[in-house]
Formats: sequence, C-alpha cells, structure tokens
Amino acid sequence: MNTTNVTIVSACDRKFLWGAYLLAASCARFLPQNPVHILQTGFTEEDKTLLAQFPNVKVLTLEDNDPRNVANRKSEALLSADTEFVAWMDADCMVIGDISSFLHPLNGELMMRMREPWENAWVWRNHYAPGEAQGGLPKSVLEKWRTDVGQLQTPRVDTTCVTNCFVLHRRHLDFIRQWKSQIAKVIPPAHAGVVDNRNPAYFMTDESVMSSLLAFSNIAPPISEFRIDRERARHVAHFGANPKPWVGWRLRIWYCHAPIMQLLDWARASGYKTPPIPWSLDPKNRVPAYMRALAVDAKTRIRSAGGKILRLAGLRK
Repeated sequence: MNTTNVTIVSACDRKFLWGAYLLAASCARFLPQNPVHILQTGFTEEDKTLLAQFPNVKVLTLEDNDPRNVANRKSEALLSADTEFVAWMDADCMVIGDISSFLHPLNGELMMRMREPWENAWVWRNHYAPGEAQGGLPKSVLEKWRTDVGQLQTPRVDTTCVTNCFVLHRRHLDFIRQWKSQIAKVIPPAHAGVVDNRNPAYFMTDESVMSSLLAFSNIAPPISEFRIDRERARHVAHFGANPKPWVGWRLRIWYCHAPIMQLLDWARASGYKTPPIPWSLDPKNRVPAYMRALAVDAKTRIRSAGGKILRLAGLRK
C-alpha cells in the first residue's frame, strides 16, 4: 500500500507552539515521506520558521474570521490537503515510531476511535434522565441531534467518537464541509473552550457535532477500527488533559518523557532548532518533574474521590 498518500494536518494557536513542534518534529523523524500541514493563528515569524525548518512541513494561516476555539476549525486543516487520504492529529499529539502501516483505514473510508459503553456512561453521566439505561447516548441528546441534522431518522451509531486523531479518504471531504457548516449552526460564535457545559447536547463542541453527524448525516462514511493506538512502540500519543508536557507532567503520559527527550536529541543532532526549553522538558529536571507528576495525580484522585462522595450523598450531580 502507498504510505505517502496521506497528509497529516493539525491546527492550533500560539499556546500550543510546543505541541505543534513535537508533532512536526516527530512526523519528520518517523514519517518523513508524508506531507504535514500545520494551520496556526498568532504565531510569530520565528515560530513559523521553527516548524517550517522540517522538509515535510508546511505552515499555513488560519484566517481571522471565526472567534470559536481552534478545535472547531479542524475542517480548514483537513480541506487544505490534496492527497488521497488526510489524517487529523491534535496539536497535543506526537508520533512515536513508524506508524505508516497504520495510517490507512482498513475499509478505505474513515478510521476513527469510537467510545466503549463504559466511556459513554462516564461522558454523559450528567445527561441521562432518571432511570435511563447508561452506556449509549441519552435520548434527549439523540433527539436534539436528529432535529439539528435533519436527515436520517434512525441513528447509525449509538456511541460517540473521539476526534483527536482520525484518517479519512478525500472522497468524504463533503462530509467534512458538512461538519464545518454544522459547527457554524449549533456552536455559538464565541471562544468558549474545547468543552462548553452551557451547550448540553454539544458540550464537547467539535466532537459532539461530529458524533451527531456520524449518527444522522446521510453522507457519513462507514467507520473502520482505530489502529493507531495499538502498539506502545508505534502509536500516536495524545497528551489530553492539562497540564501538557511543556507545562508539567501527569502520570498517565509520563511514558512519553523518554520519547520526547529522544526526539529533541534527534532534532538537535539533525541540525534543527528547538523552541526555548521549558523547565518540564529540561532533562536535568527529570526527577523533580516526575515528583510533580505524582503530586498532580494524587490531587486529581482526591478530587475525584471527593466528587464521587458528594454525588453519592446527593449533593452534586
């Protein structure tokens, strides 16, 4: 299979400069045959040069015509590609190892991770009606999506997707355009973050809209299994919640510390410049950085346990 016909795309603002750098550098190291498009807003010329120094990377500009969080503008990056396939990766992702053999959907259409029932039960825990079965989608949310999309009456899926990384064939770019127009329709034109709890059916913003279309759009592509997270030695790492590694560490992503150090060593040895190294990415601070990660994890566990106790006591939803 031709592994060069996939463009990797991402988009971010300047707060994610380090994330974009790690993504660009890791693609240059492990996927040098694949073009990479980084769409940005707020970057300086020096910032752009740091990314464009990698031969496979093109830095493009997000036009200043949409006040929403950049997460709601993924379609612009996807539509910038002209290869047969296009892979979206969040700007807090990095490639670990040669994943080229995993970059194509097995069905040739769309590769996207869909949540398991236990994940849905947690994600939608505040949205189920009393006595409603958990694990699928709340009926109130499905009805809202059905009305807003206005196409299919019976949902194709009873789960939600994860949009931090996915790959699709360019024949489905009309579906991406539909995603863009549906975001404009149901997500208010304001910077409300990646999560907006004021908009219950769409509180995960771009991800909720994508899920609504996978359920009710009449042009949604069929979904094949997600394969880019199967092997520790070859996968796309997603840093997820805060703090990000360039700010601080969490235990869940500590395994990425060594790969990041190796990537920065590779970049310098290859003659590439790096942004100024933050405290958390300075190899001299490995031990204190790990200790901070332990502290962050402990604090998170205490908060989670406290919240569970309050919910059980009926003092919190």
